[in-house]
Amino acid sequence: MLGRPFGIILFAAALLAASLPGIAAVWAAWPRTSNTSPLAALFALAWSCAYMLAGVLTWRRSRFAPAAFVAAIGLLTFPLSFLFPGSGQILLLPSFVVIVLFTSLGYRYLRRGCEPAP
Repeated sequence: MLGRPFGIILFAAALLAASLPGIAAVWAAWPRTSNTSPLAALFALAWSCAYMLAGVLTWRRSRFAPAAFVAAIGLLTFPLSFLFPGSGQILLLPSFVVIVLFTSLGYRYLRRGCEPAP
């Protein structure tokens, strides 16, 4: 087909699809008056760029794809801490464990899948 494993194609498509809401969030959060903070728009832009970069590097089977994937997933931990203010420590730990598990499995798969074929 394309000379790529199906998992790599699926991984790249999922990462590129995850970057699209970030682009929409940049447009929605862009400050339109002088007294609004552009922090949300900048975070959404960083999120979108990180996922797009990870998707492109995964598609190209670059050796930097696993590191870009970890960086993109790492951006999820920042807004996760704001979802449950106050009692968030109880709910944050299971979510953090799931994110770390998913990230480690994805990192290992990309490490193995993005190695050059002999």
